[in-house]
Formats: sequence, C-alpha cells, structure tokens
Amino acid sequence: MAMRLAGRTALITGAAGGIGRAIALAYAAQGAHALCADRSGGGTAETVLAVRDAGGHATGIDLDVTDDRAIDDTVTAAMKAHGAIDILANCAGIAASQPLLEITRESFQRVLDVNLIGLFFTLQAVARTMVQRGVKGRIVNIASVSGRRGEPGALQYGASKAGVVSVTQSAALALAPHGITVNAIAPGFIDTGMWRDARDRIVASGALGDTGATVDAAMARSIPLGRLGEPADLAGIALLLSGDEGAYITGQTYNVDGGLLAG
Repeated sequence: MAMRLAGRTALITGAAGGIGRAIALAYAAQGAHALCADRSGGGTAETVLAVRDAGGHATGIDLDVTDDRAIDDTVTAAMKAHGAIDILANCAGIAASQPLLEITRESFQRVLDVNLIGLFFTLQAVARTMVQRGVKGRIVNIASVSGRRGEPGALQYGASKAGVVSVTQSAALALAPHGITVNAIAPGFIDTGMWRDARDRIVASGALGDTGATVDAAMARSIPLGRLGEPADLAGIALLLSGDEGAYITGQTYNVDGGLLAG
C-alpha cells in the first residue's frame, strides 16, 4: 500500500513531546519528512530519534514561535533543504491556569504570544511559500475544547484557543483560492506533559483528590468514553486533514475529546 504522505515535507511545531511528537511520528510513518521544531532541544532530539527508530525521516529544528526572525529563518532553511513545505502542523502551545481576578497583563500576553500570535505568524510564513510555489498545501492548527466553551479557571488559555478557531476559519477562506486547506483539531483532556502539569496543580488544590491517579479517575468520569485521551488519538484526524483525502475539507475544527462536548 502506498504511503499517504510520500515525498512530502511537513513542519511540525511543538514537536518535542505530546501531541506534536505523535503527529510527527504519524506523518513520518506515512512517508513525509518530518521537520520537528521546538524550543526544547532535548525533547526535539528525542522525537527525531523516535521517528528514525521507526524507519522514518526527520530533522530537528530549534524554534521559538514568539520570535518572528526565527520563524522566517526556519522556513527559509526548510525551503532551501527541501524545496517546499507541503504540510504545517501548528502544535506549539503553553497552558495557563489562574483565577480571573489574579490574571496579569503579562501572563495573558505570554499565552497569546505562543498559542495564537506565534501560531498565526508561523502559518503566515509557511502559507506565503505555498502561494509563491503553487503548493496546494495543508495546514493543521491545534486548538482546544477550552476554546469552544467557557473556562473560568483558565480564561487566557481558552481565549487563545478560541482565537485559533477564528484564525483557522479566516485563513481557510483567504487561502482557498490557492488550493490550500486550513483546519484545526480541538483536543480534550489528553495525557501529555501539559495535562500532567495541570494535574499537579489540581492535586495541590485538593479540588478533585490528593493524588494524580485520583484526579485522572475523576476527569475520566467526566468524559463519555471514560478515559483520558492519548496523543496518538489525534494522529488519524491529522493524517486525514494533511493528505489527499482531506482536499475538500477546510475551515473546520474537529473535537477529539472522547465526547466531552457532546452533552
């Protein structure tokens, strides 16, 4: 069976672990050369090694998405090395959890800088090359269920992810005349480093229990499918949206949340 992404180059931000790593592995398993970008050099190297150990092709890139020059340099280097970027998976992100009355301008801005502004300018830089080269590319943004419902304890995070949904829709319309699709995935509670950090804060507060296992169990009971998600649970929809099968899908946000928002 032919590989779905054979001969394509995919840039994955936030590739040092979690969802970004899972998507990099999925892309490489289907024949893409995975450009694994993150500001965590050690984690990025581990992702590259995992891809290569699985028989795929990957390159590690140090990238801070809040640095516009670094974004441009990354995209320029990728173009020189590979001729085109066919797929972008915008997975870089940070979490934030503060009561509304304690949020500062600095903490709010930091979350926006990474989750929304950095995502947009990475999208813009890659889309520009796609338009210039006539590449009918695929762009996949990682949003969150937090951007699709109220989050009183994580207002700035939810706002940043709601912005990702809006950027996805607007960019899809702007880039559709060029044959470029733009979609988003909204994960629910996924067992990543970000979730484990949040879980530690919940344990410290005593809100849902005094151990990580107790908090995991409480969260699982709130999910119709009865478990936390795994990063690999996002791989299937990411592949759909990044391959030929997704050519007529654009401007959409797909919940991957175990049914969390269904009720």
